[in-house]
Amino acid sequence: MKSVLFCMALSAAVPALAAGVAGAAYPPLLPPPQLVTRLLERQPQVTAAQAGIEVEQANSRRLAAGPYEWSVKASAQRRNEASGPRYRENEVALERPLRWMGKADKDAELGRQGVSISEARLADAWHEAARTLLRRWFEWVREAQAARRLQQHVALLGQQADIVRRRVAAGDAPRMEMMLADTERNRAEAAFLQAAQRRDLLAASLAVSYPGLEPVLPDGLPAPALPDGDAALWRRTILEDNHEIELADAEAALGRASAERAALERTPDPTLGLRYAQERDHQERLFSVTVSIPIPGQARREQIVASQGRASVALENARAVRLKVEADALAAALRADGTQTLWRQLADIGRQSGSNAALVLRAYELGESPLSDTLLARRQALDALSAAEQAQIDALEAQARLLLDMHAIWSLHAD
Repeated sequence: MKSVLFCMALSAAVPALAAGVAGAAYPPLLPPPQLVTRLLERQPQVTAAQAGIEVEQANSRRLAAGPYEWSVKASAQRRNEASGPRYRENEVALERPLRWMGKADKDAELGRQGVSISEARLADAWHEAARTLLRRWFEWVREAQAARRLQQHVALLGQQADIVRRRVAAGDAPRMEMMLADTERNRAEAAFLQAAQRRDLLAASLAVSYPGLEPVLPDGLPAPALPDGDAALWRRTILEDNHEIELADAEAALGRASAERAALERTPDPTLGLRYAQERDHQERLFSVTVSIPIPGQARREQIVASQGRASVALENARAVRLKVEADALAAALRADGTQTLWRQLADIGRQSGSNAALVLRAYELGESPLSDTLLARRQALDALSAAEQAQIDALEAQARLLLDMHAIWSLHAD
């Protein structure tokens, strides 16, 4: 039944995975949201957190039922009177401790709080699994785009080598330039093979961790598009619904409730008993009610002190988590905004470098520029274009990370 409910929650969450906040659509560079749902729900940390919910639900029922059980006592004895008859006697008793002073209500509260913590852990595990998938996806995108750029660079160097051969054949250039052009192309091919190997290794790692995920790079990188608002608004949106804060606050609440429950143990629970006895061969029958109460000692007092200390630790941990999440939220918002600006600047430089390399190549074809200047311009263009593309990927990742932390994509929310 729990598995069915979990699948129903995931099915209800699919529309939320593709939905965006104001002004931001689902990033086209990412895998389809339905596929991401299937991948994340099979991650070990997510399935373990789901199993934790079932554990806490059982623990909640245990706390509601209480730790005490009925005890049955029976005894038989033989009474011998001096110089008199002998009698058979027996006794049976039924006993059970009773929770009082509001302990049953507090135990039920502890059970509910435990279930809330397990649900927050599931949401946090889902979010962390989504972050991991996002990070590893963009690692592959970076290497795939770097390999693509180097492959294009090799093709351009091949065209340039053909131009050099024609000039050498026509006697317009020394044979040394042909050797120089071939060396540059071979060096670029080696760099491409290294990048392709890194790309393939990352793709294989993704296939092992996420069966069914087939990374495909589009023909052109999409332009990053941030949601409406500014960094302050994005930060507030992240903090309004954050699983780390919810989990830390729930654990602090559990620590506080546990301390309150321990304080109730100052008053021990009584044990109520019903006793029935037959004496003197059933000549006498006894019915009695017994009550026993432990006398509290040092152990109870120290348990209360320890519970209060654990509650204080949980509260301080919650404060530390909140400060960390606030700093991370601000960093995510500023990173998304800053990477956009850097990408635009580097994109302009890349276009200028590409145009300059084309002009220098044309000048070499006309015999107006040496080959060394042509190769240098081509290397500078490669560096500039690669830097611009990596900055664009950084901006795309920052955009996706911002939407993920704002629960605009890949969210477990079912409402």
